[in-house]
Amino acid sequence: MPNRFARRIRDGAIRTPGDLKTEFKALAKAYHPDLAGHAAGEEFIRVRSEYESALRNFEVHRFRTRTKPFRPGHTGGADTPSVGAVPGVFAALAVLRKRGFPKKPRHEKERYRYEYARYRFETALGELGEGFRTPLEEIEGSMIDLRSGHPESLASVLSYLDALTDYSARGLPAMRTFLARQSSSLQSDPRIPESIKLLLAELSRALALWDALPNP
Repeated sequence: MPNRFARRIRDGAIRTPGDLKTEFKALAKAYHPDLAGHAAGEEFIRVRSEYESALRNFEVHRFRTRTKPFRPGHTGGADTPSVGAVPGVFAALAVLRKRGFPKKPRHEKERYRYEYARYRFETALGELGEGFRTPLEEIEGSMIDLRSGHPESLASVLSYLDALTDYSARGLPAMRTFLARQSSSLQSDPRIPESIKLLLAELSRALALWDALPNP
C-alpha cells in the first residue's frame, strides 16, 4: 500500500519534517482507538508506521537524494545557539551560496539540488534557537526582488553573508569590528526589506558581532 505521507512530501504539500509531524498528529488523533473506537486501531497502527517510514526517508522523498542525516548541533535553549549549531549554519550557508543563492533554478535536477541546500540551511538556522521564524523561501523572494530594484544593496547583503562565512571559519579578530560596522550599515539601509535584515541580524547575533561595537 502506498505511503500517504510520502506522496504528499513528493508533491510538495509537506515541505518540512515539522509539517509531516503536524499532519501525522491530526491523522493519529482521528484514528486513535480511544477516540475513534476499537475498530480504528488497525488504521492507527498503519498511519504511525507510514509516518515513521516517511520521516526516516524524508530527504529521499522531498529531494530525490539519499544523504547522511544532517545534524549541525543540538539545541542549547530557546535563545542560546547550541554547540555545533553556529559552525553548522555557516557551513550550510556556504553550500547554498555555491549553489547560487538567491536564484530560481532553471531545470528539475538543478531545482532538487538547490532546494536541498536551502532546506539544509533553513534546518541549520532552526538550530540557532527560537528567535528566527521567517521562512527562507520568503527571504529569497525578497532578495530576488531587491536584485531588480536595488542591485547594489543586494550585492552588499551577499558580500556580508560571504564575509560572515569566512569569519566563522577563520575567526580573524581584525574582521570582527569591520563586520559589526557593516552589519549596522545594512540594518540602516531603507532599501533592504525587513525579512532580509532579520536574517542578517540572526547570523550576526550567532557570531556575537555586535559585541565588537563600542558603546555609544
